[in-house]
Amino acid sequence: MPPFPTSVSLDVLEAEAPRFTISDAERVASEEFRVEVADASPLDSERDQNFRLRTADDRELVLKIANQAEDPAIVDFQNRALEHVAERDPELPIPRVIPTHSGESGCKVDGPDGQKHLVRLLTFLPGKPLGDLAPENRPLRSLGATVARLGLALRGFFHPAAGHRLLWDLKHAASLREHVVHIERAGQRELADHYLRNFEKRALPLLPGLRAQVIHNDVSPNNALVDPSGGSITGVVDFGDLVHAPLVNDVAVSLFEVILDAPDPVATAAEFLDGYCAVEPLRREERDLLFDLGAARLAVMVAISAWRVKSHPENRSYIEGGKDEVLALLERLDELEPELRGVLLGARAPRSASVESDTSLLERRTRLLGPALSHFYDRPLHAVRGSGAWLIDSEGRAHLDAYNNVPQVGHCHPTVVEAIARQAATLNTNTRYLSRLILDYAERLTATLPGDLSVCMFVCSGSEANDLAWRLAKLHTGNEGALVVAHSYFGTTDAVNDLSVSELPAGQEPAPHVRTVPAPDDYRGPHRRGEPNLGERYAAYADDAIASLAADGLAPAAFFADYSLSSSGILIPPPGYLPGIYARVRAAGGLCVADEVQSGFGRTGEHLWGFEAQDVVPDIVTFGKPIGNGHPMAALVTTPAIANSLAARGSWFSTLGGNPVSCAAGMAVLDVIERERLQENAQRMGTRLRSGLESLAERHALIGDVRGAGLFVGVDLVRDRETREPATRETHAAVEHMREGGVLVATDGPHGNVIKIRPPLVFGEAEVDRLVDALDRALAEIA
Repeated sequence: MPPFPTSVSLDVLEAEAPRFTISDAERVASEEFRVEVADASPLDSERDQNFRLRTADDRELVLKIANQAEDPAIVDFQNRALEHVAERDPELPIPRVIPTHSGESGCKVDGPDGQKHLVRLLTFLPGKPLGDLAPENRPLRSLGATVARLGLALRGFFHPAAGHRLLWDLKHAASLREHVVHIERAGQRELADHYLRNFEKRALPLLPGLRAQVIHNDVSPNNALVDPSGGSITGVVDFGDLVHAPLVNDVAVSLFEVILDAPDPVATAAEFLDGYCAVEPLRREERDLLFDLGAARLAVMVAISAWRVKSHPENRSYIEGGKDEVLALLERLDELEPELRGVLLGARAPRSASVESDTSLLERRTRLLGPALSHFYDRPLHAVRGSGAWLIDSEGRAHLDAYNNVPQVGHCHPTVVEAIARQAATLNTNTRYLSRLILDYAERLTATLPGDLSVCMFVCSGSEANDLAWRLAKLHTGNEGALVVAHSYFGTTDAVNDLSVSELPAGQEPAPHVRTVPAPDDYRGPHRRGEPNLGERYAAYADDAIASLAADGLAPAAFFADYSLSSSGILIPPPGYLPGIYARVRAAGGLCVADEVQSGFGRTGEHLWGFEAQDVVPDIVTFGKPIGNGHPMAALVTTPAIANSLAARGSWFSTLGGNPVSCAAGMAVLDVIERERLQENAQRMGTRLRSGLESLAERHALIGDVRGAGLFVGVDLVRDRETREPATRETHAAVEHMREGGVLVATDGPHGNVIKIRPPLVFGEAEVDRLVDALDRALAEIA
């Protein structure tokens, strides 16, 4: 976007305001509008000049004299909008346009400065500014409803000047980052820049896809009028910021203005939104952006104020009006974000005593779903909805989700939701009918894989995919043995449960056909960082495992591994590990299976698939949860030769695997990853995250190691950095502390002392910083 100095609106701000006297105003009213004025008084304005008039017949009017630099088309735009609203919603309390004696909506007159000025006359609305009432006495629901009514009345209206460049148009907020430098205090300058960067990355790309129309753009406490008792809104004035923009911008501006001086911003926001949505419900994608839009509005207010004061110090008192309140809220946003975002995303705390308690839900869950079904956290989270990197609980509080890899592209991503809904409304059936969609998706998925990996088999879960991989491996090789990394996990079916050695009770040996190899742990394993040929040293342990199978008359059918070795403690294998172990397994007649359920689809940042980092080509690749962003879908990709081994034994099918709705979800996930460049985001945010965590290690002796790739990170907590004794109890305490603070992570590893961080790939800088700060506070608390 071009810098603002090319803006018409900036020209108006820089031009000198009109300098009409009271007698000048009375003369203009008489000559041009045939109004006999009894008395007149000036009203505040920055770029224009306004007079309140009382006529001889006891009417009250407002004479508005535009800045000489004002574009006549802009004034006409505002007049036509007022006329349109009056026609569409006659009961809506807005100013009415009083025509000139010749029937025009305005005219040009000569000013004392020798310049021509546009003049118009409007009715004066009764009441006092909403901002004059104490915050607790303001009719917030009425205000929200009025903003919504005004938006509905403006819908369908357009004017050639509606797209004019306006300084206060949130669409252009990113362009104002250049003015952040004018903010005097460094901390406030960094905050404003931070929220404008967030807007640029998270909101700006999505604005073109939202509902857009002409909006008022400034229904603030100063521009909303109330009756003397404060019971209802009696008027909305000042249409000077009228512009064509996303409808949600109108909501964000009003909402963040009204919470500026509120003792309880969260409750205030909830009440305002209740009133708005009772008239015009917001769509989910609009709610998702409210926080970032509102934060950007505050940052813009501070930046513009600082910039304008430097240019016009003589007008400081007007320009900086309310600046302290804006700064105070901006500085509190981080603290308010979990609860405020929860309200903005549409979750409210239950009001009725009849609402079922979480304790009751947990009791019912245990009874109905069985005691073996575990849950996260000592105080289980009752999530009621999600959006992006956030989960909203039953009390309306937002929790930053830094654990869920299921919604790979973010909770309820609009693209995925729309794809699922569209296909579900068209057709959903099983894979034994012909379908182009499953073939298009299979071609697109296999095109991302190396070698001869070209045959897709679709199922409904990662467990099923790994179960099928195990079945294929045995059929193709004729062998029965399995090699897995110590403390690994591959699923819940009976077959792969045997391979999931992390699920074994303490002291129990793996199944007779399963052998484990030590995890390539370069932090506390037998071979550590700094030793030469680490990858080959760990790969060599496969020789003993293969020999052990042979001693029992078995040979390996397959070696299973997930690249990030999540259950083993999030251990990124050292270079040479996978090539070394793959070569040994293949030499013994086995296949190599890459489980990409957790490390795939760009999570590791550098590559789309984790195994690519070690320049190997597996024989089978399995995918689960993230493939459909949580839709029950999974897949296996293998070579034609291996697939034929199954076909030789007869037909195979999965009734719901690869159904059209699932494939639509899968296709949408790939679309989002590519369009939003989420793999690159995982790389950038992962680097920022690890850097932040490593800086914590300088202050917290509990942090023994930080490791991972992209947005898959582990923090190994120890009681002693020399002995590396696992701090299991402290890790649990840290995770619980973070949960109570609104940030969700989990534990992993053989000792339960690794904090597992695995967020949706839409994680941004703000989320990374909040996560690091939450861990900082947790470690300080338990130290």
